[in-house]
Amino acid sequence: MIIVCGGIKGGAGKSTIAVNLAAKRIADQKNILLVDGDEQETTKLWANAREDNYPELSKTLTCIQLSGKAARVEVLKLAPNYDDVIIDVGGRDTATQRAALTIADIVLIPLPPRSPDVWTLDKVDELISEVRTVNPDLKAYCFINRADAMGSDNKQAAALIKETEELEFISPFIGDRKAFPNAHTEGLAVSEAKPKDNKAVNELEVLYKYIFSTKQVLE
Repeated sequence: MIIVCGGIKGGAGKSTIAVNLAAKRIADQKNILLVDGDEQETTKLWANAREDNYPELSKTLTCIQLSGKAARVEVLKLAPNYDDVIIDVGGRDTATQRAALTIADIVLIPLPPRSPDVWTLDKVDELISEVRTVNPDLKAYCFINRADAMGSDNKQAAALIKETEELEFISPFIGDRKAFPNAHTEGLAVSEAKPKDNKAVNELEVLYKYIFSTKQVLE
């Protein structure tokens, strides 16, 4: 599958989700291409840290940078050599994101339950609607990321996602946990970091199983 971690708001956690899914997929003996399509190079910096700190883990990772039309053209060339391609496209409506979405099977849209992020839902919905004119089979899954431990904001954000026309709300909630940025800085996934944050690992596992389950792949 080709999976894009997308959206049009920075700080939503797209890069974190992309690298954690990639690392876990590799741990499941899958050959993964991780693409950094963000000018901030957050995913590439993670891959560099992984190579510096954990060279034995880095040997099983292929991470490249692509932008603009190359996010479509080069991925189409390379995809047959891999089990899955995971693309981090950054936090704006860019040519890179649109190019990647035209060939994606799934776009994952992490949404923190904060007003500036929730306010982007209409524009994300419009973006997916436009892309589906050329990629009608694109699945667009939106979920709560960096969720609050308490309060009603998570449920309110979920309710607004459900009101969109093009986005499908999925139930995995990823908490706002220090384990994610701490692991990211080291070039690790939360499933690899020590000491292990079991809540973070379990939350990621729920998302991972949803995306990569046999049912989802075959639909």
